[in-house]
Amino acid sequence: MITGIKRIKGLGVFDNFVAANDLPECGRFNLVYGENGSGKTTLSRLFVALESGSHPEHPDLDFTIDTVGGAVTKGAKLGRKVRVFNSDYVEANIGGFDGPIRHILIVGQENKAVADALKQEIATREGRIQAVDAAERAAAKLDTAKGKIFSDVAKTIGEATSGKTLRSYRKPDAESEFARTEHKIALAEAQLDLHRATVRQEQMDPVEALILSVVTPEGSETGQDVLQFAASWAKDSSALTSRTARSAALQRLADHPDIAKWVEDGTHIHKAHGSVHCEFCDQSLPSERLLRLAEHFSVEDQQLKKEIEEAQFNGLRLQQNLSAFMWPSRLALYPELREEFDSAVANIETARSTLLTETGRVSASLDRKIGMRGTAFDDELSVDTSAFLKTVQAAQSVIDRHNKKTASFEAQKAQARSALEAHYLATIADAVIDLEGQMAALREEVSRLTEGAADLPDQRGIAELLESIQKKQAAVSSAHAGGADLTEHLTRFLGRTDLKFDSGTDGYQVLRRGKPAKRLSEGEKTAIAFIYFLVQLKDQDFDLAEGVVVIDDPISSLDSSAIYQAFAFLKNGVKDAKQVFILTHNFDFLKLLINWFQTGTKKADRTYYMVQCAESAAGREARLTPLDSLLVLHPTEYHYLFKVLHSFKSDGTILSSYHIPNIARKLLETFLEFHVPSNGSLYQKLEATTFDENKKTAIFKFANDLSHRTGKGFDPALVAETQKNTTYLLEMIQSVAPLHYAGLEKLCA
Repeated sequence: MITGIKRIKGLGVFDNFVAANDLPECGRFNLVYGENGSGKTTLSRLFVALESGSHPEHPDLDFTIDTVGGAVTKGAKLGRKVRVFNSDYVEANIGGFDGPIRHILIVGQENKAVADALKQEIATREGRIQAVDAAERAAAKLDTAKGKIFSDVAKTIGEATSGKTLRSYRKPDAESEFARTEHKIALAEAQLDLHRATVRQEQMDPVEALILSVVTPEGSETGQDVLQFAASWAKDSSALTSRTARSAALQRLADHPDIAKWVEDGTHIHKAHGSVHCEFCDQSLPSERLLRLAEHFSVEDQQLKKEIEEAQFNGLRLQQNLSAFMWPSRLALYPELREEFDSAVANIETARSTLLTETGRVSASLDRKIGMRGTAFDDELSVDTSAFLKTVQAAQSVIDRHNKKTASFEAQKAQARSALEAHYLATIADAVIDLEGQMAALREEVSRLTEGAADLPDQRGIAELLESIQKKQAAVSSAHAGGADLTEHLTRFLGRTDLKFDSGTDGYQVLRRGKPAKRLSEGEKTAIAFIYFLVQLKDQDFDLAEGVVVIDDPISSLDSSAIYQAFAFLKNGVKDAKQVFILTHNFDFLKLLINWFQTGTKKADRTYYMVQCAESAAGREARLTPLDSLLVLHPTEYHYLFKVLHSFKSDGTILSSYHIPNIARKLLETFLEFHVPSNGSLYQKLEATTFDENKKTAIFKFANDLSHRTGKGFDPALVAETQKNTTYLLEMIQSVAPLHYAGLEKLCA
């Protein structure tokens, strides 16, 4: 037996309930009172979960229920059958009354053995169906998770491949491509960055190739590129330095090239001007000296000099060409090529510097040779152009890739998009494959449970079990007996014979005067559903003496005259149950139940509770508390309402004041009903009361305009008036009925 509801989490307004220390233990008969919308039906769903340990509509439900056998928590079963009547039961079993209602099977005593086998088969089939449902729900949940993965990756791919946040790539595209691609390999970070950049780029202009200038040697008509020219020039210069002009060399001039150059230039100057005296010392030029100088600067020597000067000129042109070699700006290239191009340019600079140094060494040797034409020397002059050529080729390779990309720009973008798509699909491959594996296992389990399998305790499938169940039901049960029971109860409940239950092949049909009933009133629907529930307590699947019965508001939509019938049926239907929980919002029904409990049960067997629901920062929250003693000890709700207002202390918030206008109106109506008995309106009765006119006006406006039955919203500006108007109302009652007020106040104490 259940002894206490200690904790509830994840169940609607009972999202974070923990029982107070003073909450009494549950008895055999338990009464729960609460206003409409306070959370009674939500609480009844907790009992639905106790048989299996969970509730299909509340997957996050967690609870702790104390029983005589120990605590029952989420996932654990109570160990007793539980039958719950609430709006969910009506919907599941009766629905809209537009089709047959499931049979209630009442077992004959002579077929008990077959009935036991039937019971086992029903339990097996229901267990299979529940397991199949659970597996299908789990598979659906996995499929939803898989769908979310594809939706998320589709968004990522769409943004990555379009270069915009506008989505043109969607979940079906991702799923289709994932299924089509066999090998899924993620890109390295550098490749990923490269492709991301490509799809966001604009097409650039092609870049001109690097061109080495053409140099035409002095005295030649055929040009050579600068590197070929450099190699041949160095070779020719080396040959010049190893040559000598045959002459009667003057040793001093041979030893001093600078003097030789000066003397040679002077000789030409004197000859050009016909000088017979030295222009420097104004001395006569000895003929012997002039002869010796002519022999020193012979024709052959002059030819060598001319060739050396040409080589010097070519060297100067070579260095100018090398220095003038240029390349495009890095900004003319695609961003991903710029770093490599920068490196290639740096290498060109280094190689060119080296090459200029080598050509400078050759030029220096020529400069030395021009003054020492009579002396042969071998400087092994050469220049290595290969390093410079390689650096130029490396830079040209980058430019070629740039131009290739420009020439096939759209194809490059398409390739980048495909690579990005494949990359992001590869990143989800493990997760998707894992989910698909789990789903396949669940589908296999569904097939196994549905079709049957050799390793199951009962190898038959669900369809075979149903066929066997129907045969056994025909042998041991009488659906007609259940139908007769229902018809008899319905006739007694409604006090008329026009409605009856007719048993057919598929279930019960509700008939009115022999024809399918249509346009049933809400009261008739409630009566049919409640009677069906009570009769079902006697079916073969439930042992009332060992079961728990929970009934939530069985008189909803019934006329006041039918409340007593409902009470009588309820009392007779559940009095023999192991444990009973009855929930109601109707005060008259509450008093009937309290009277029954107090006169027909032991004090230790009965417990009274109350569901209270209030707004909080987290939303609406319900709690289970002991039932207020005023509701137990007095025959009307009036005493309890007086206590609420008498003890009210406003904290200035809507949360604390929201319910007060309704309570004030109910209290005012009840008080004026006996104080000013008449057919007048609330306003007229209040006007007939002798009390301060201004305060009466405030009381009426507060109770009438702010109570929810008027259809108006609660005016936040009047929250501050709540305490004042509540005080005015209590003052009025005390003023016009002091003895009555004193008695009520004493009860509150």
